[in-house]
Amino acid sequence: MLTITSPHNPTIKLIRSLSEKKHRQEAGLFIAEGPKVLDRARQEGWEPEYLLSTTHAEPWGKAVLMRLDDKLMGSVSAQSNPPRELGVFHQRWSPAVKPEGTWVAIEDMRDPGNLGTIIRTADAAGAAGIILVGQSCDPWSNDCIRATMGSIFGVPLVRMELKPFLDLCRTWPGETVGTHLQATESYRRVYKSPALLVMGSEGKGLSDAATKACSTLVRIPMPGKAQSLNVAVATALMLFEVIKT
Repeated sequence: MLTITSPHNPTIKLIRSLSEKKHRQEAGLFIAEGPKVLDRARQEGWEPEYLLSTTHAEPWGKAVLMRLDDKLMGSVSAQSNPPRELGVFHQRWSPAVKPEGTWVAIEDMRDPGNLGTIIRTADAAGAAGIILVGQSCDPWSNDCIRATMGSIFGVPLVRMELKPFLDLCRTWPGETVGTHLQATESYRRVYKSPALLVMGSEGKGLSDAATKACSTLVRIPMPGKAQSLNVAVATALMLFEVIKT
């Protein structure tokens, strides 16, 4: 186990740079923090490139083990109360969508905190995976990873441009379900499996093209005065309604 004391250490500088999307993309890496999150990574068979700890760390695959003091860990961590362990992992994208179970597609997702919450909810609901359609925020950002609470290691992620996603909708063997404010059918219904839930962005909702590609449009009744729901809340309601059937 290497003991690192200098903030100018090249590996420490690399890890600190991962707070920026540009450097995450260049390195293909991301940071996950805290013992519970790292335990989930172990359970799912992920191995870190680097494992940083303020105490003694047990060997983990081929990870480079690095011991830091609390101050240096604080300079690397994105959290206000730095954890005693931090892992640096390679980003992992699933190559394709297997039309089984329940998938969630999110078009032009912008908020990493919302995305992280959706990933965690999809994990809790036993969803098969998540498709990020179009111009999505970065799922490997610190805010998103923190919001997943470790579920990032258990939910397959697929990224698609709009056109191939529309083609996927047209050939989907089950039901493609979009949420839409103008829909007349309630979301409380029986869904045909495999289900593909299609959610819009926080501000604009579903595009016209994605709306037309859905075989079914539903709405979540809102008797109050709010005009729309947070996309993470709406996705949670939809997912648990689908698995109920």
